[in-house]
Amino acid sequence: MRKTRDGKKSEPAKDPNNPEKVDPKAAKEEPKSPWEVGVYGYVRAGYENVQKDSRYNFVGRNNGFILESARVGLEGGNTDYHVSFRIAAEGASDIQQGVNTPLGYLDFRLRDAFIRYDPMPFIGIQLGQFKAAFAEEELRGTQDMLFATRAVGQEGVLVGRGFQQAGVALDRQLGVMLSPAKPIKLGGELQVAYYAMLMNGNGANQMLDDNSKVGFIGRLELNYGSYVRLGGGMVYNPRTVGIAPSFYDEDDLGFSADVAVKVKGFEALGQFVQIKTTFPTVGSAAQTKQAYHAQLGYTFEAPYIHITPGYRYAHYHPWAGTGSSAGLDYDAFKVDYHTVGVRLRGERLPLALWLNYTFTVEPAARALDNNRFEAMAQVVF
Repeated sequence: MRKTRDGKKSEPAKDPNNPEKVDPKAAKEEPKSPWEVGVYGYVRAGYENVQKDSRYNFVGRNNGFILESARVGLEGGNTDYHVSFRIAAEGASDIQQGVNTPLGYLDFRLRDAFIRYDPMPFIGIQLGQFKAAFAEEELRGTQDMLFATRAVGQEGVLVGRGFQQAGVALDRQLGVMLSPAKPIKLGGELQVAYYAMLMNGNGANQMLDDNSKVGFIGRLELNYGSYVRLGGGMVYNPRTVGIAPSFYDEDDLGFSADVAVKVKGFEALGQFVQIKTTFPTVGSAAQTKQAYHAQLGYTFEAPYIHITPGYRYAHYHPWAGTGSSAGLDYDAFKVDYHTVGVRLRGERLPLALWLNYTFTVEPAARALDNNRFEAMAQVVF
């Protein structure tokens, strides 16, 4: 006799043409495991060239090849018990040593690490570290991006590209979320999906919460088949910053609205995000970050390759509505980016290439010579 994976004994398989004879092929077969586990990941590498500004040594002075992502992960699930998991790490996380300086290095860091239980089709619970379900631009995977990088409002102005400033992206958070495994069908082509997350709110790869206060993120999506997705989200996050014993409270309250359309080769995305931060500890004026962008592309399906030219207008104002104070014009901090480019994807190969050129526009008080060319390649496995 032989043992199955659960340790129980089983009889050898019989040859159907001769019940007294054991079928050697069937005897070697093992019962199928309910667990399905696979490896996945991708590598993104390319070249970036920022126009040099003669007045500042941190703009366009470090052009060259870049390694944006080196992601590897393990994901799987147990169909019998409706349990799944994902563990992913990034080998190209940039660790910067200062603001407006190119000094830094790449490090290996955890990205996703969560478990999920879906007892019913319309409700599931997810626990661990994962992407915050807030805005469409941040939620879509890199392989689905129309351009090499995300809109400036989402990722901010990165080092070397101009006056560095953070964007509105929430990135990964540690917490628990309720959501359906798949959008819920309402009838016909209509579907709805919801996401409700309680989180620590101090970002990814943090050992503990920053202040024992729980933040909240909610998002609702209405889909019409695979053609239109209308979404909206909100975030409330009471944070604590500083170094002991000098701690300061900062409270974020924001919302997002977005619409994505994909039909007959056309793809379009429009998004608006606003996050207001108040400073109850010091009582200073609130800061309002406002970001919006619109983009459009069309895919030509040539033999062996899909070619998608596109255009994106993106606006970001990290001090929207503040005006002028103490001789400082906060409107000078806003930026407008016009990006044109083309995405090339193999019809069967897991390979994509982006070629982009971005025209940057800053107010006269902070205007820079910093237009940018990007070439990015990605392979997915």
